[in-house]
Amino acid sequence: MLRAVLLDVNGTLTDPSAIGAVWGRPDLGEEVLQHAISTAMVAALLGDGERPFRDHLSAAVDVVAAAAGVDPEASAKAVDSAASLPARPGAADALAMLRGADLRVVALTNSGADGGRATLQACGLLRFVEQVLGVDAVSTFKPHPDVYAYALDCLEEDPNRVALIATHPWDLAGAAHNGMRTAWVRHAPRAWPSVFCDPEVQADSLAGLANAILAHHW
Repeated sequence: MLRAVLLDVNGTLTDPSAIGAVWGRPDLGEEVLQHAISTAMVAALLGDGERPFRDHLSAAVDVVAAAAGVDPEASAKAVDSAASLPARPGAADALAMLRGADLRVVALTNSGADGGRATLQACGLLRFVEQVLGVDAVSTFKPHPDVYAYALDCLEEDPNRVALIATHPWDLAGAAHNGMRTAWVRHAPRAWPSVFCDPEVQADSLAGLANAILAHHW
């Protein structure tokens, strides 16, 4: 029986398009986030997880701005906007639904715990979350197995009683590797990478995913 859900924050609960909006190009926000995730993954592979995720975002903003030919003077504003992204549509209702079903709701973010709390406070979602777990506690980044092991230790739950909700397939692959259940929210038309095991539940929105989780026979 499912006892808890872990939620990715950046891109899953929050909308990265606000990063690109400072250039009038909301589409660049997702690109910035993906670049930051890529360099953080390299850091995890190289055992260099001490640098905070904000540094990876800052580097990604510079790379994306240069490639897109947008004003580099707005880069600092773009990085700052990443700390106060708006919530995804329906996020509050989805979290309330999960809490109402007596599930523990905990955030697990590639940002530090303090940064994750600040982000969730800014978008109005912190009140729905039992606690915020950050990768700074283990000095590496998702999808390194140590991150998920740390979260499971904090929850004191068996992996098969915990589901990760994420929009990033690589994040869900990391959770599955650690024995956790998986729930994929697409947020946009996209295909699941066939090299990963299929998620157990999936939906286009957080509200739809919450309903699917509660209807699923775990």
